Amino acid sequence: MDKERGVFYGLGVGPGDPELLTLKAHRIIQSADVIISPTKQMGKPSIAYRIIEEYIQPETECRTMNFPMISLSKEREALKKQWQENADVIQGDLDAGRDVVFLTLGDPMVFSTYSYVMEYLIARGVEVVTVSGVPAFCNLAAQINVPLTQGEESLGVVAMTQPMEEIRAILDAHRNIVVMKVSAGAAALADELKARGLEQSFALVSNIGMETQTIVRDLDALYQKVPYLSTVLIKKDYPWS
Repeated sequence: MDKERGVFYGLGVGPGDPELLTLKAHRIIQSADVIISPTKQMGKPSIAYRIIEEYIQPETECRTMNFPMISLSKEREALKKQWQENADVIQGDLDAGRDVVFLTLGDPMVFSTYSYVMEYLIARGVEVVTVSGVPAFCNLAAQINVPLTQGEESLGVVAMTQPMEEIRAILDAHRNIVVMKVSAGAAALADELKARGLEQSFALVSNIGMETQTIVRDLDALYQKVPYLSTVLIKKDYPWS
């Protein structure tokens, strides 16, 4: 009997190192009928796709799916239209009995495009399975051997695409802060660090887990062009060496 409907998988592939892919993710990739890699430029494979490319079976269909890199706060209706259109395409595959894997860098539930498409499909009664991946900021801490939190410390996570008042509130409320999407406002972040006397209390890691990874602790670097895949860890009371 033919399979009635496929399963939609949201798959976290980790921050960049293919060896950080989970065994579960590897198994799902190898059995997938369709693998979708979101991209901001049609026809250009995503970084997430390049991480798992060697594990894809020859019979698996791979395709890119456009997700424009525009502001959610300013262009919400345009984004919602794109999310719904992409969800329609995915549902067509699922209704045909095909299992569809949607790739995400890091973890699917941390600032991921996948989460928006997932919500549309859950509302339509689709079976959705989300598979966790290693978040970039966890691997950042491992790369520099600096703990994210210890004891009863708190951890705040914010993106530079959020309103500046929210960013400031998190910087002030927590002893440890992860700042993602740094390239969207690196100079503004540098100004906020300087205003709080935190010039020596952070690390900027770009292209985490890749051959092009860099680790910088010079505030001046935030006033230069920062790579797209960059994350900052701030620790106010840590004895940085």
